[in-house]
Amino acid sequence: MKKFTLLTGFLVLFLMTSAQKSWPESIRLSFSAHPSLNWMSSGLNVISRGKATAGFDFGLNADLFFDTSERYALTTGLLISNTGGELDFYSPTNFTFAGESIKPGSSIRYRLQYLEIPMAVKLKTSHFQRWTYWGQFGISSFINIGAKGDSDGVLDKNDINKEVNLFNLAMNIGAGGEFDLGSGNAMVIGLIYKNGFLDVTTDNAFDEKTTVNSLNLKVGLLF
Repeated sequence: MKKFTLLTGFLVLFLMTSAQKSWPESIRLSFSAHPSLNWMSSGLNVISRGKATAGFDFGLNADLFFDTSERYALTTGLLISNTGGELDFYSPTNFTFAGESIKPGSSIRYRLQYLEIPMAVKLKTSHFQRWTYWGQFGISSFINIGAKGDSDGVLDKNDINKEVNLFNLAMNIGAGGEFDLGSGNAMVIGLIYKNGFLDVTTDNAFDEKTTVNSLNLKVGLLF
């Protein structure tokens, strides 16, 4: 993951230094909504891999193009990301979580909300009739703005902010298309996979590293 992050950073710097002094040549804004499937992964010794849960992201995106043909861009934005997952905790005795005593083998569902700032290199094809196709790869940074948990009647959307780290970082990679609606507008659709590589939990009860991953269906309107 570190090599991927460095490679993305070097590619962005290369494109920026290769662009004309007037970069960006143009900026395209879009509003998008992302139904998502999310899951959390952790160590197998203490915490099992959990179940997938549904989520929803939405926000504003910006494509900053390096060229007048609008085929190469740095894409970023500001999104509200609702994600999380469910984990099974195994311990020989009860453990404390968010101030509550949890039984061994209990499942805890994390309901996490983040402010997400993606940063990726986006490549687009020429027009095929009214379609253009794109691919992107980069990283997303996250700031936690809300965390709630459920667990077998012990927790019912309880505040679990102390159990969740403030920051997260993930790889994002995706592909999709844009359908020209005329007058400079377009409909955007695509799939984006986000693979987290920082521990999202504070590990107050366990020492396992836990990451959040998601698969997003991106639907948007380009202005």
